Amino acid sequence: MSPTGQMADVHQSRSQKWKVVLIILCLSVTVSVTLSSPLVTFRTNSTQAHSLPPPVLSTCPLHTANETITPVKGSTHLMVSAYQDHREGGATRIIAMVNRDRPMSLYCVLCCLGHAPQVAPAAVVTHSVHYGYPYVAADMLCLEEPGCHATHVTLGTSLDIQDTLNRTFLSIQNRERREEDFPFYLTVCMSSMFGDYNNVQQFVQTMEFYKLLGVRRVVLYLTSCGPDLEKVLQYYAEEGTLEVIGWPINHFLKPSTGWEAQELEGDIHLNGQLTIMNECIYRNMYSSRYVLLADVDQLLVPASHSSLLPLMEDLQGQHPDAAVFLMETHLFPATASTATQDHSARRRAPGVDLLDYVYRELVLEEDFRSYKMVVNPRLVLQTAMFEVTQSYGDSVRVPSDVCKIMQVKEAQRESWTNEQLVLDRRLWEFGEYLVPSVDEVLQKLGIQTSPWERVVL
Repeated sequence: MSPTGQMADVHQSRSQKWKVVLIILCLSVTVSVTLSSPLVTFRTNSTQAHSLPPPVLSTCPLHTANETITPVKGSTHLMVSAYQDHREGGATRIIAMVNRDRPMSLYCVLCCLGHAPQVAPAAVVTHSVHYGYPYVAADMLCLEEPGCHATHVTLGTSLDIQDTLNRTFLSIQNRERREEDFPFYLTVCMSSMFGDYNNVQQFVQTMEFYKLLGVRRVVLYLTSCGPDLEKVLQYYAEEGTLEVIGWPINHFLKPSTGWEAQELEGDIHLNGQLTIMNECIYRNMYSSRYVLLADVDQLLVPASHSSLLPLMEDLQGQHPDAAVFLMETHLFPATASTATQDHSARRRAPGVDLLDYVYRELVLEEDFRSYKMVVNPRLVLQTAMFEVTQSYGDSVRVPSDVCKIMQVKEAQRESWTNEQLVLDRRLWEFGEYLVPSVDEVLQKLGIQTSPWERVVL
């Protein structure tokens, strides 16, 4: 080979070596910059950002909750669900149950859409009403940095990001705000059903009555029930009227079945009903114009309106600034004599027949007045059992001659006779439509007993 050819080979070899060196240098700089750039930040109360070891973005969330109640690892607290609250600066609100006797610092971990996770201290807001039980309904407020657009959230007890990312995350709901054109006009939120509750007759009557009033959506939190009622729940769920939400609180706490902690043992009041009521408000915030909060054995009965839409339109028109409408509860004593219309073809199932009860107790001036509520969920922040404790609007007490809550229950005054009670046959005015509807459901399900069998309350 000539000297000129040898020199060309040398130059070509050196050129290739330099290319390799440059490629290695570029890769080293890229890796160095990537590793030195913080992928995760958290804010202290002073909002100062801090760097944390970078996890792989695809691991957030690694685990997503598939149950209604999720324990917070390393604590005695429980998470239920998470909702974006557009009224509170876009904060994410975690509905929770916390142990008042064991307070501790908690941290929010937010999975950001297309960005690194964010960690920030959680603002823990415990509800003021707890009836003396150690566990109480609570809200965990999580603020996110601009541009995060969080999709999931969880709670941690430390700033160990790797440990926190291995926790179970909640999907953040209500990410889109809506102020009109709701899918449902009024949603009924029933409190939890537990034990061997098998009051089939009353539940079917309640569902069919609400359908007559124009209700298309009912939400029920279920811990357990009797076998016949389980068939009924499945029927209405398949029909699309009922959403059944599992409420396995007994797997985590010892729920009380009554009121004051001094009288009954337990960790939380009445199967966690306060948490359920608040959860149902946020669950239906942007899907329903109004939400009725009532117990399973209670029935909203308008006095003169034939459906709930004109009733609520009249009430809202009279009280434009109202966020809460309080409906007074009236007891129809189970021990009072019954007065039933003649429905020879009427079927009966296990449970209370509401059409049998036409006598209600008179509410005296000195009596405690119990209320259930129809609320505008977008104007409510927090509710207790008989009143909304935080809202953006007024609370209005609806006169009982406009609307009332009917409840068949043990008499408060055993000595009262029928003559001292008030005759109230308002429900009979719906009997022409209600009885055939109930009969049809019971016939489809094959649930029927003798006309005289009843469940003792």
